[in-house]
Amino acid sequence: MVTTRSATRVVCNDSTTSTVSNSGRLSQAGSSDEDSEDSDIAPRHVKKRFRKGAGHRAKTKLKRRGRLDLMPTMNLDVLFHILSFLLPMDLLNLSRTSKDFRNLLLQRSSASAWKIARLQVDDLPDCPQDMSEPQYANLAFYPHCHDCGRVVRSVLWPLRARYCPRCICENTLDHWGSQTRIPRMNFSSYDLPHAMIYGTGRPKQLFLRKAVDELLAEHLKTPADELAALLLEKRKYALEVMEHAEQCQQWSQSVANSRKNELDAIRRARQDDIVTHLTEAGYKPELDYVDRFWLQDRLGASFREPKPLTQKLWDRMRPDLIIALDKVRARRIEDKVYGPRRQILMDEYKKYLQHPPPPDAAFDLMPHAVNVAEFDPFRVLITSPESVTITATSFVSAFQQLPDFVSSWRAKIDHDFLDLIHCPENQGDSDKQKDTDYLQLATAVFVVECGSDRRLLMYPEVLSWPGFFVPATNTLPDEVYQLHVKQFGCRMWSAVRHLPRTSVFEGTAAVVQAAGLDPKTTRREDMDVLDARFACGECSTSGRKVVMTWDMAVMHSYRLHRDLQTEEIKWTIIEGDELQNVKDFEKEAKPLLKADAIVYCALCQHHVRDAQSLTFIQNHLAEIHGIPSNEAEQGTHYIPDRNSTSVISMVVDSDGKVSNHADHRLVPSYSSGVEILYWKSHLV
Repeated sequence: MVTTRSATRVVCNDSTTSTVSNSGRLSQAGSSDEDSEDSDIAPRHVKKRFRKGAGHRAKTKLKRRGRLDLMPTMNLDVLFHILSFLLPMDLLNLSRTSKDFRNLLLQRSSASAWKIARLQVDDLPDCPQDMSEPQYANLAFYPHCHDCGRVVRSVLWPLRARYCPRCICENTLDHWGSQTRIPRMNFSSYDLPHAMIYGTGRPKQLFLRKAVDELLAEHLKTPADELAALLLEKRKYALEVMEHAEQCQQWSQSVANSRKNELDAIRRARQDDIVTHLTEAGYKPELDYVDRFWLQDRLGASFREPKPLTQKLWDRMRPDLIIALDKVRARRIEDKVYGPRRQILMDEYKKYLQHPPPPDAAFDLMPHAVNVAEFDPFRVLITSPESVTITATSFVSAFQQLPDFVSSWRAKIDHDFLDLIHCPENQGDSDKQKDTDYLQLATAVFVVECGSDRRLLMYPEVLSWPGFFVPATNTLPDEVYQLHVKQFGCRMWSAVRHLPRTSVFEGTAAVVQAAGLDPKTTRREDMDVLDARFACGECSTSGRKVVMTWDMAVMHSYRLHRDLQTEEIKWTIIEGDELQNVKDFEKEAKPLLKADAIVYCALCQHHVRDAQSLTFIQNHLAEIHGIPSNEAEQGTHYIPDRNSTSVISMVVDSDGKVSNHADHRLVPSYSSGVEILYWKSHLV
């Protein structure tokens, strides 16, 4: 009966040995002539399917597929011709697929196939005489420990073995190790092949434990007169092994370098492809602004992965890259396009402030450049397309519209500042004037508190309080805004960034009332025109009066008597000859300001954060206005900042004699107030 192909799917479990027949084919010993060519194929389980809408099973047609386990039955000439195209690792894998291939490829007659495969590997040293071709191929190409099977990339060529760190301790002896020292005998390290291991600590000289045991056994069995010949033979063999190992080590290093260069080339090609795709998408300026390290940080391992960039991989990484590069584009434009334009504006605005204001456009406080840059005519020029060239002349028309912006800006910040003011509890909100006229009153003197910082500030200098400009800690939203702040040195004016507690200083009203004026209607200009001098009832004694101007009297009340109730401080106005004597003394003995006193230039338009040290302003007057330092006069060329100078007071005796407060112990000394009222890092 003829056996059909479908009837020979099940493999017989009888173990048979393979032999080579005279006809040049491998045949199974004891196999029947009736066995088909598929008799050794494992049964194939076919998934049964049901026809849709049908109530019976559909017949599945079995398809015959190619079977590599039939290759040993081929003609040997044809088979070995096919094997001649394989590499040693391919032969190793093939020899481990089945017993037939193992028996075939491990025969001595198959050495030519291994040799042909070895010769296809460039610069690989010849197989040593004491190793077979399969052993040599296994040593050079099979990346597993010879003891436990773990993956091991490095080869101990002198020992002709691969060992993992654990197995290397079990199978070797360290000639210099205290625990694994070789037993004493007439032995030299040149008598056996050895491997040098360098790393942290001392180097190691390793010998195969098996080779050492064999040498000891031979040493014991060899007569004394033949030991020299034995060791000479061992030394000659060891020299041959070491020389071959050196050749193999050089080949292995060259292969590793070649592979490394190949992978680096693939990585570079992948990176170049990514850059090419991004360049075609219009992001070349952004890539020039950053560098490849940015791409590496952004993509991580996928940027350096040694695989060609396929369209599928690019489509996967493209969306996140585009989003990130859009942020880089915004940062680049802010830094390289808007930044230089803002610098031009800052330079031109500085020149604008150094000249008198236009007619009908004088303001008691001009804005900082950071606010001017956000004025629509300036902002449009700054944020114009990158292709547009912006120069100093481009801002001429914008500066002509600047007074309108300053007017609206002042109205806005005055309104925002008014919202911060806390009225005294005994007045309530009904007594609080909500219009900007309130800020023009002489009583518009405020105590500003934020954390541990507490200051007495007059209007309009209170609008220059550093907290209105300094960024809040760790609140900068992104890198673009950080560049903006870094260029200007501050942020736009804001009353809500630090939310200071601002209250009206009630002690000012007592000074105004002492002049016989109404605190609710008297303006600062009225007090300046009055030019009165006031004596402090708390600091004065019988026969001696502590006298000062009205603004110094307000600061005196805050610095020395703020713990007292308002009605407890009695101020009296100086009149007649005493007043004239005080004014004459002020003209003759005008106190000099210290070098670190805070002043601002009287020849420039007063603007936010223009207060500087006296030394800085004197240099400014010399460089910009051509006024030497020795000719600069207080009140004419520079004006002391009322919020930071020491309180200037005088003592009037009963006989009308006027002297400086420093000559009397009745009046306490005052600090310069620079460190108290100003943060050095916030000075413009």
